[in-house]
Amino acid sequence: MHLKATIKKKCPLFVLDVSIEVSEKDYVILLGPSGAGKSTILKIIAGVEKAEYQKIELNGKEITHLPPEKRRIVYLPQTNSLFPHLSVKENLIFSFKARKKSINYELLNRVIDNFDIKHLLDRYPNSLSEGEAQRVALARAICAEPEILLLDEPLSSLDFHLKIELIKFLKNFPQNYKISIIHVTHDLLEALLLANNVYILTHGKITYSGNINNFFKDLNNLNNFTSKKDPVLSSFENLNNLNFLQIIANFTQMMEKNKV
Repeated sequence: MHLKATIKKKCPLFVLDVSIEVSEKDYVILLGPSGAGKSTILKIIAGVEKAEYQKIELNGKEITHLPPEKRRIVYLPQTNSLFPHLSVKENLIFSFKARKKSINYELLNRVIDNFDIKHLLDRYPNSLSEGEAQRVALARAICAEPEILLLDEPLSSLDFHLKIELIKFLKNFPQNYKISIIHVTHDLLEALLLANNVYILTHGKITYSGNINNFFKDLNNLNNFTSKKDPVLSSFENLNNLNFLQIIANFTQMMEKNKV
């Protein structure tokens, strides 16, 4: 799997002008402040928003003019995307029906077990906690069997404990479900714990891109950040200390041992 997206779009305060590439089983973080154009990128890749210029290629084939349902790309918006009139189980099954596919019970049961939502199947979205609703929304997205999953601030409304719990789920999504992920966030912690590759977006432009190992090195070298005079990068200065990075390292080691 390989995705390449080149996008140019006039926004109210800037021109969005980016190129992004995603490889097989990749976890890409789009990191930046609110209003930088991150969500717009996801929507254009998903096919639910247009741009003055856009070229979206998946596995070497251009899919720019394909409707969203033909792209094998699932976009999960920041707001609750569950159907309120359907039970949790019906929400999951809808992913198959929407594609006019027979229900893949092997996948369905696996997702229910992996997400620990069996006890929620007969409940309705308005009775779920924020953490439960987000788990169900992610489970439904997986049932759609996408090649690429687009996550728009999926953890922003959760408290720290729930955020860490869902990070454990998300960390191994690419390997467990053979998909690639583009995850939008303004939270550096999410980038450090989840990403294979990081793009930093400021005012519609990519101001930093690199793999997570290089990103760690750059966090330890503030000269690389401050010399660029980038408001997003310079805002990370207060996080550049050994205690913070040690917490990240410990979490990563725990994930490797437990393979959640």
